Formats: sequence, structure tokens, C-alpha cells
Amino acid sequence: MRLRKEAGYKSRKALADALGDDYSERRIKSWEDGVRMLSLKQACDIADLLHCTLDELAGRDFQPVSYSDPRQQALNHSYSLLDEKSKGELSGLAATMTADPSRLAAKSGQGVEDVVDEEGAA
Repeated sequence: MRLRKEAGYKSRKALADALGDDYSERRIKSWEDGVRMLSLKQACDIADLLHCTLDELAGRDFQPVSYSDPRQQALNHSYSLLDEKSKGELSGLAATMTADPSRLAAKSGQGVEDVVDEEGAA
């Protein structure tokens, strides 16, 4: 129930509607109440929708990866909220940005020529 609400699904019906025809409010209640068990496919569907791990869904102790740079944490959170198309676009943008020798040179403090030589690009 906590994960459902954290993901913005205030009611079981809202979650059932988002999951599709194979899921009902009654079935979700039985899972949340511990009366029925989820199949692996159902657990994966729900974890994907709630943006959580199977461990979290199962109530297992989960220790998220901690990043020392708060910008990395914010970026990871923002990425998790994107749809698949937007994730692909962002990945393409990131690949373009990191492939640009002038950006890598600025970050590393090296000259562009040094970075290009190290990367093997000309």
C-alpha cells in the first residue's frame, strides 16, 4: 500500500486501472492484505508501474544506492519518472554530450587534443 501511494495511486482502483484488464481492485486488495500471492509476472508488472524493485514490493529491506553528488541523485529520480520514449531520448542526449571531446576536456581539465587522443577519435 505504501509503494502504491508513493507512486501516486491513491486507490486500489486507480492501480488496477493503470495495470489493465487482468487486474481488479479486489485482486489488488487481496495482495495488499496478504490473502493471495502475486505471480512473478504480476509482481514485475506492478514493480515496473510503481518504479520499485521486486525486493521493495516484497517488503524486503532495500538499501538504495547512495550517490555523494546530490545532482546524480536528482538525475536518477527524474529519469525514473520518464516514459520509455523520453528515457531513450535522454540516453541519446547523454551519449552525445559525453562523446563531445570539448565537454570531456572541460570536465577533466585537459586540452581537447589530449582527450581526443585518449578516446582514439580524430
